[in-house]
Amino acid sequence: MQTRVSRLLIKLLLRLFITLLLMHSSVGFAFQVPHPMQKGINLETTGAISYFRDASGSLTLQDIIAKDKAGSFKPLPQYWNAGYTADTIWMKFTLDFPATDNKYWLEISPATLDDIVLYSPQQSHGYSRIQMGDHYPASERPILHHNFIFPLSPDPAHSAQTYYVRLKSTNTITFQATLWQPHIFVSDHSRPDNLVGAYYGVRLFLALFAFILWLWLRHNSIFILYALYQCIVCSAQAFIGGMAQITLPIAPLTIDALQKSTNFLLMATVLFFYASLFQLKQFLPGIFRLIQGLTILELVIFAGIATQILPFSGLMANILALLNIAILIYCSIWLIYHKHFDFLLYVLALWAGFGAYVFIILQNFGIDIGPPTTMVNLPIAWSLLSLILVTLGIINIAKKETEKKLQAKELALELSQESKRILDQRVHERTQQLALINSKLNEEITERQALQTMLEDSLQKKRELIQAQHDFFAMASHEFRTPLAIIDTTSQRLALLQSQPGLDTSNILAPALRKIRRSSQRMSRIIDNFLSTDKIEAIQANDGFSQKILNLAQLAKISVEHYQDFSDRHITLELISDPANVLVDQYLINLVISNLIDNALKYSPSDSNVIVRVFQGQHYCHLEVQDFGEGIAPELQNKIFEKYVRINDNTTVHGTGLGLHVARSIAENHRGQLIVRSTVGDGSCFRLTLPRYNDEITSKKNGAQ
Repeated sequence: MQTRVSRLLIKLLLRLFITLLLMHSSVGFAFQVPHPMQKGINLETTGAISYFRDASGSLTLQDIIAKDKAGSFKPLPQYWNAGYTADTIWMKFTLDFPATDNKYWLEISPATLDDIVLYSPQQSHGYSRIQMGDHYPASERPILHHNFIFPLSPDPAHSAQTYYVRLKSTNTITFQATLWQPHIFVSDHSRPDNLVGAYYGVRLFLALFAFILWLWLRHNSIFILYALYQCIVCSAQAFIGGMAQITLPIAPLTIDALQKSTNFLLMATVLFFYASLFQLKQFLPGIFRLIQGLTILELVIFAGIATQILPFSGLMANILALLNIAILIYCSIWLIYHKHFDFLLYVLALWAGFGAYVFIILQNFGIDIGPPTTMVNLPIAWSLLSLILVTLGIINIAKKETEKKLQAKELALELSQESKRILDQRVHERTQQLALINSKLNEEITERQALQTMLEDSLQKKRELIQAQHDFFAMASHEFRTPLAIIDTTSQRLALLQSQPGLDTSNILAPALRKIRRSSQRMSRIIDNFLSTDKIEAIQANDGFSQKILNLAQLAKISVEHYQDFSDRHITLELISDPANVLVDQYLINLVISNLIDNALKYSPSDSNVIVRVFQGQHYCHLEVQDFGEGIAPELQNKIFEKYVRINDNTTVHGTGLGLHVARSIAENHRGQLIVRSTVGDGSCFRLTLPRYNDEITSKKNGAQ
């Protein structure tokens, strides 16, 4: 019986020893550092870190080593949070380095820790000491970074080396340690640092934009509150991320006071900003007065801590933050419950941006509710989502305020116009009264002056009509005489050739026929230009004209082929493959194209080329006729479109001076335009632009009408 009991006791002791041994090994195993390293190693996730709380804060490194050997260290859980505590926290981890002469960096965050001391083992079996923290100048850090970077130089003779870290802080204490090789650290941090800079830049840009809106819409204070909100959020995040500590040339303790006081400034800003967004002054005036009191209290605390008059209390900061969030969440639920869905964007922004802070604050109090997280590990996506939702709401407010301002301006303009109308009416009435008094005296004189003016106008119009008729008949007789003379001369030559039966006329007949056709076409075009003037006047008198959908490229092709039938000149045709559909009068547009091609042939050397091209854009179709003649001087490029105007009174080239005038009038009556680009000595390019006909666009326009 005694033997059995002894065996049971031995087994129990053996199991207890094995359990203690396993517990000791679970907090003291050496993490094998890979070689080569591909990325930074988060030691927190490897389970290699253990911690010990020194409530007295008086233990030395030797005491801590003794506690470590006694198994007093506990494994550090992921997202560990000690909250606000006056205890000294000791961290311990063992790294098994490869047998190389590599250098390593240890990155410790968050950047708000007041005092960090790293104890590194030395070859003499002692420990070296490196101290950092936001209570110490950033310029004294061995590697300047917004987090704390400790250089490690492991002893190649001893692969497994144990490090101790001592933490003290008046802020909430969390711990993240990442092992890097220097070149990997530099490459992996370049892009995140750029993204952080872009994030701050976007927030500050939005603040500037809101400030400009506030200057424009001064009666609405929400825009200046939004600008202050963005600036203060950026400042708070810059302090939490450690950017302000390494940027501002201020004493460390002053920066620390600003960092801690910014928490209260941020709380006051967020509380009052969302209270204004929710319009609590209108819906919940009692709670709004409470919020006003809390805002004033938090601003007073901010000023006191920033000037180092008041000490920082983490307990007070967490209580006020929890109270602020609770009030805002209650108000948001009240608004949704009472169906004020126009505030839904702001409600979602509040929950997305500050909902997770409830769990962080409770964990600071030691209440583990919700997912484990810390301020440093909080995903930036929630902050970005909150920023986007709030900004969309502000944009909506700006839109409504702009509409109100425009309506107010329109109303003021209407009132001004009405006042002006009434004033004009009164002035008009009084003027009429004075006119009636003088009308009898001036009536006879006025009638005689009117009759004299009418007579003079009639005589002047008659003279102009006679002169225009004389000019027209002179020009018409001259222009018709030339092609008729060509036709007559050519016909006589053909008659003489016909009287010689044995003569081969094949080489003479074709050019002669082309001359006849060219002259007849010229006469036809002159008649068309004269007749189109009347037709355009009829269009302008709202008589209208026949329109149908035509392919501009096909019209150009037909015109070019027509000219090449009776002309020796070479015309290059550049067309697009897709149809360039336009809604036009075929007769008038053909006349425009013919006038442009005829001018290009007349005013360019006979051995030069003429280019006709058709292309289109999204809303317009274009036809260009380019020649390589003498060109047009800049001062004449607008004048050539006037009636009966010709370039330099060129007597060698016949014309009526109507072609370009008629062409531009036709283009403008089709809601298009005709322009010229020309350089003296390099030729001219005339471009006809017409609205593109698109069934889909036209149907949408008709539907809208």
